[in-house]
Amino acid sequence: MKFSPSEPLTVGFELEVQLVDSETLALKDASEEIFKEISSPLIQKEFLSSMVEFVSSPHTQPRGAVEEVFRAIGEVAALGRGKGFRLAASGTHPFALPEEVKITKNERYLRLLEEFQEVLRNFLIYGLHIHVGFPDEESLINGYNLFVECSPLFLALSASSPFFRGKNTGIYSYRSKLFEQLPRAGIPQQFNSFSEFGELYTTLLETGTIESLKDIWWDVRPRPDFGTVELRICDAVPSPDRIEALLSLAVMVAALSMEARTTPYYHQVHLQNKWNAARHGLNGYFIDRGVKKKIGTKLLELVASYGKRFGNLREGARILERLTTKPTLAELQIETFRREGRLKSLVELSLLEVQG
Repeated sequence: MKFSPSEPLTVGFELEVQLVDSETLALKDASEEIFKEISSPLIQKEFLSSMVEFVSSPHTQPRGAVEEVFRAIGEVAALGRGKGFRLAASGTHPFALPEEVKITKNERYLRLLEEFQEVLRNFLIYGLHIHVGFPDEESLINGYNLFVECSPLFLALSASSPFFRGKNTGIYSYRSKLFEQLPRAGIPQQFNSFSEFGELYTTLLETGTIESLKDIWWDVRPRPDFGTVELRICDAVPSPDRIEALLSLAVMVAALSMEARTTPYYHQVHLQNKWNAARHGLNGYFIDRGVKKKIGTKLLELVASYGKRFGNLREGARILERLTTKPTLAELQIETFRREGRLKSLVELSLLEVQG
């Protein structure tokens, strides 16, 4: 497996965005309208025709990546004002029905649909994926191991999908539970070396189980072809500040991994920590190498010990400190529905308000 090194601790991200009707805020099949009018490497087609993905280039500072993507979002939002659609970002659309949503006509997507049937038809889900750069194979796999351990922290901070099919599921990130139904998804195992990961990848490839790394959908995924670790556990979120905080946290975790070897830990603990984050968000508990603490507390510990040591992370660290005491989008959705009883209000909370 070829490794292409990246500049250490560079960061980029991908944000999956809903296209919704300007009036009803229901999902709208508008992606073709976008690609007829706009051609940009920052804007890509996705699984659903009511969905697009915004992709940043690698950046040395999290804020630069966020600003780049939100400029592209602004361009699409300006087009949407004349075409009758708006952009929203949350882990699920609160009242859309899977049977009413159209899948993009793409050979790969149709092949996946044939394999996964009803499981994939329920995939009205939207995520935020973060890439962090590593210089060599062993630093990448060590970083990957630490990201596996810390990934529930990112899920708790981004949780934005308690509603699905018009119902409150009782789970702050229901998106993460839907995604786990696929094979090769969810919290993956840790590895003792890069070669061990390579052996697993070769087994999956040579048995025809996968065609490429893109067919491995773990919550954390090594990308030796990019020289990055890709964190895939986050729900989509609309706030530039929250995205910057998540990117800053990713750089902190990567930097920490470069200072010491990460010893693989009990997989069952990682599974439990993810459940706690998906179910309770920042109020859930985190088993930190045998010590039980609140997820928010663990986040603050990371920020206190790491976030302020790097000039390019100081603003992100300040945002992180603030967000650990603020409600997540999931909590805001639950409280808003309790108060108003309107599903449309939940989409309003996730609208991307940008200048076009």
